[in-house]
Amino acid sequence: MITGEIKNKIDQIWDTFFVAGITNPITVLEQMTYIFFMKLLDDKQLQEEENARDWGAEVLNPTFLDGQRWVNPEAVSDEEKKGVPYEHLRWCLRRAKFSQQHRTKSVTHESAKLISRQS
Repeated sequence: MITGEIKNKIDQIWDTFFVAGITNPITVLEQMTYIFFMKLLDDKQLQEEENARDWGAEVLNPTFLDGQRWVNPEAVSDEEKKGVPYEHLRWCLRRAKFSQQHRTKSVTHESAKLISRQS
């Protein structure tokens, strides 16, 4: 049986999907598989970028193309046909953005505590 911190993290993941309207466990697993796949692709490109930097070369055939958009081949609406910038699919950029937002919230929370203590 899973208990403690790991169980809490798993529950948070399920809650996140539930709040987004995804309640079918098969759909949740499908989405998580997609997320893990995107992370693996990003890790691969990060390694290739690092190797290219070390050797003074360019990345050949990058998965995530700068300045371009990914479009779902099954897109129906005009909004879907516009696509998504590849940068939005990068795990490392999403993690960095989340870290920045979390640091900002933490600083704001700490500032609020200090202000309330001074009052």
